Amino acid sequence: PMHVSLRPRIKSNFITHYTQKKIKIMADEQERRLVSIMVKPKAGVDAVALYDKIKSEVTSQEEYKIKWDDACKVENGKIYTSFTIALEADFDEEVMEVIECMEDDVEDQQITYQAAMEG
Repeated sequence: PMHVSLRPRIKSNFITHYTQKKIKIMADEQERRLVSIMVKPKAGVDAVALYDKIKSEVTSQEEYKIKWDDACKVENGKIYTSFTIALEADFDEEVMEVIECMEDDVEDQQITYQAAMEG
């Protein structure tokens, strides 16, 4: 009988430890948002060059860990791309307004899709 009661205890301790570890890992992982956008360059502005400029200049705040797609899709002269950013970030302010301020290069921009990412 002694032997039988010992085993479940070891097991439950292991499970508790494992669960706590998992919860900590989940807490360390940032909740993210996926945003797809369209950017229309001004006439004469090279779309791929503009996308490179956007990637290097639109960096948001460090803690929001913005990540741009490596490459963009160019269709009818418009840039289509996506980025991920921290869920709590105001991406309109952090990203869209910054792109809007690139008045020399950008004619128009809009969000085509956005969603919270499931962990």
